[in-house]
Amino acid sequence: MIPPELYDEIKRENCIIFAGAGISTEGGVYGGHFTFYDSIKKECNYPTSQEDPSFPDVMQNFCKRKDGRKKNLLTRKIIDRIESFSQKGEINTFTTFFHREVTLNPFFRIIVTTNWDTFFERSLNILVPMVEDRDIPFWDDRKRQILKIHGCVTRPYTIVVTKDDYNNLIKNKNNILIFTKLKDLMATKTFIFVGYSMQDPNIKIIYCDLLKSMGEFSRLSYAVDPNPKKETINEWKKQNVRIIKEDGFGFLREINDRLVNEKIIPDPELVHYFTDQFNQISKIHGFYSQNQLKNLTSLRYQDGLLFELNYVLSNSKYGIKIADLKDRLNKKTRILKKYQKENHFIEIPFWTGSVEILKRFLMGKKEPIPFDFFNKEKKK
Repeated sequence: MIPPELYDEIKRENCIIFAGAGISTEGGVYGGHFTFYDSIKKECNYPTSQEDPSFPDVMQNFCKRKDGRKKNLLTRKIIDRIESFSQKGEINTFTTFFHREVTLNPFFRIIVTTNWDTFFERSLNILVPMVEDRDIPFWDDRKRQILKIHGCVTRPYTIVVTKDDYNNLIKNKNNILIFTKLKDLMATKTFIFVGYSMQDPNIKIIYCDLLKSMGEFSRLSYAVDPNPKKETINEWKKQNVRIIKEDGFGFLREINDRLVNEKIIPDPELVHYFTDQFNQISKIHGFYSQNQLKNLTSLRYQDGLLFELNYVLSNSKYGIKIADLKDRLNKKTRILKKYQKENHFIEIPFWTGSVEILKRFLMGKKEPIPFDFFNKEKKK
């Protein structure tokens, strides 16, 4: 159950997802696979006398035993693992459930992650994630952004994985733009941790340290955990973090379903229906194109239908608000009325088609869209 105050914060665009490996390649969603931690620990024969070593310690030990204290071999293993999850198919579908669901929600404008994979960038169609200081000048508040504080697999030299890497991160983080940006976000936004445990070194090193600098003015945060232990709840509580007993995908789905029911974002079923309509009208448009002079008016009308369908479907895929579509309808209706007043016969069909799509989509009408301009006009 999503706390009402958190849901309100989300709708005000005041929340940021802080995503860990648990919602990606290390989540165990695709049953039976070893985590990267497990496989590296086994491969380097980590001493069994040391119980529950930290992730950075295991990675450091691997480099020491297998690669002369260098990171080349470990980095190649990271690349190979992410590539295995990136190939199209069942394993990629399961691994990216969370990423696709968050894409549909336009209220999560910023994603912070310690993951090295590129699944968020692909899902959100973001070309330049914020990975290094030199990326920060390209930060754009008008667009959705990804802040990758532990590097990215596409830039292997940025990957933070070993104990030495973590120590360097702690030592230098207050002097770099990436962590200045993160600190600013933590001071002004509500963070939702997904895919982390309280024992995760990322939490202890990054969040808890930044929290101390804010003292009593730090904001309440949330952690999504389907099976939290009592000690975990207590540890999170000490850091001013409230537990939500849910898995990451279920958490997002509950939010998105509520937004759909309240008619704040489009219904996925409606988007699917209009996708079928787009395919049908595209075929009809090709047929009409064979006799352009006879069907010129209907062709222009179909151009408007297809243009607006493409806009609605593309933006629904990447997250759009119903309110924004209503604003778009009002603007296009004004343009259509202007052309009608001027008797502009070339433009009227196009803008009629565009307005028709927006009206039907906003009304949620699952009815075949008239594809012939003159038949549509007769029905009025």
